[in-house]
Amino acid sequence: MLSPGVLFPSGYLFLYLSTNIYLNADFKTNLSKSVARATGNTWHTNITSIKSGWGFDSMTLNHVELTKAANRGIKADVENRTITINTIEIPFPDLQNVLFSSAERQRSTNALCDIILAEKGLAQ
Repeated sequence: MLSPGVLFPSGYLFLYLSTNIYLNADFKTNLSKSVARATGNTWHTNITSIKSGWGFDSMTLNHVELTKAANRGIKADVENRTITINTIEIPFPDLQNVLFSSAERQRSTNALCDIILAEKGLAQ
């Protein structure tokens, strides 16, 4: 049970699962807030799931939905207010660092926000 052949894969699996749990909890919430802040609260984001690559070198965002905030008193067509991106795979070296560094978390959240907005030409 304490051999390196068991300890290394167990530790790696623990780090991988911890990273994915964090990405789908706090990181996803922070990313949505970052997109809203970057667009002046005119677009809201809903992300179904975020998954890290097995080598901690990429991140995959599944079903990213950007919804235009409705103006009061103006009736807008719902289809024209929603943009859906099925999958975005982003190269992200040293992804595991977002678990251990708050500066890395903030930098990566802002970088992903820019990528999502640039994907559909919404960057200001």
